[in-house]
Amino acid sequence: MGVAIGIVLAITVLWWALRFLPAGAEGHLPLPYLIALIPFLWIPALILAVAAIAVGDWWLAGIAAVLAIVVLLRVPLYRLHHHRETARGTLRETARETDHTLTVMTLNCRYGRADARTIADAVRDRHVDILALQELTQGLVTALDDAGIRETLPHRQLGEDRPTDNGGFNGLWTRLTPVSSESSSVEIPAADVPMVVATPAADATVAFASAHTKSPMRGCRAWSQGIIGLGRLVRRHQSAAAPGDAVVVLGDLNCGIDHPSFRRLLASGFRDASMSATRKPSVSFPSWLVWPRIELDHVLLSGDITAGRIETFIVPGTDHLATVATLRMP
Repeated sequence: MGVAIGIVLAITVLWWALRFLPAGAEGHLPLPYLIALIPFLWIPALILAVAAIAVGDWWLAGIAAVLAIVVLLRVPLYRLHHHRETARGTLRETARETDHTLTVMTLNCRYGRADARTIADAVRDRHVDILALQELTQGLVTALDDAGIRETLPHRQLGEDRPTDNGGFNGLWTRLTPVSSESSSVEIPAADVPMVVATPAADATVAFASAHTKSPMRGCRAWSQGIIGLGRLVRRHQSAAAPGDAVVVLGDLNCGIDHPSFRRLLASGFRDASMSATRKPSVSFPSWLVWPRIELDHVLLSGDITAGRIETFIVPGTDHLATVATLRMP
């Protein structure tokens, strides 16, 4: 019995260790899916700890218990590893209660099946300033217009509708008057990444982008390249913009903090809005389950922008939760 427990525990440890692969190396099936399930490895680890105690193997019980604790603490440990950036963002949040704020919302619309009326009502009721949608269809865009979305968010930038899109094209709606906009802000092997540049606060130009990286089942290599490739948005904006300018990426990125490619993206200059010092990752898929859910949808921030409240809610017709975040402008 002890040997069997040891073998299963070794497999579980190796499974957990997949998160330490080099960025891009996880771009092979079934690695993206196995890594996405790492947050739940504390369950088999705890079962193995109890089983090891039952057979009197305290060494195995201790290893399994430590693994369970490490899995549960993986996000705080990641923040501790990057404590300088986290602490800086936390100080900004607590010191700038009167700063200008924006409310942003992102949603994967599941082949354009999300309910347009619910989206338009949520934008109005939650005072959303920037709306980013993925997996759009022309039919849903028309339905949103019919639901009055342009009365609340009059400015729009859509990506081009291409046959190679992963489930549909992406789009942005905003109440801010754009300084500029474009249908494709960065080349990645996925749907166009539309961008709107606006000045939500004095002397602060912010670029907002709606992104949807491919799911691994549409090509693991393209999935990883798309995630990492979004980092070029920060480098591009820093090279062309004035000091203090920032980029906000909203969308279904099909990855979480355990994926090495996503951590490479964060290292390029982004912070995850839901992973401030007092928060955990925002789980958003699948919408029909209360638990377990995994982390796929993100609001990424660069520059001096900080995140306030984060919430998710159900929109009929789609398998993702909508994510709404309050952002504080510099």
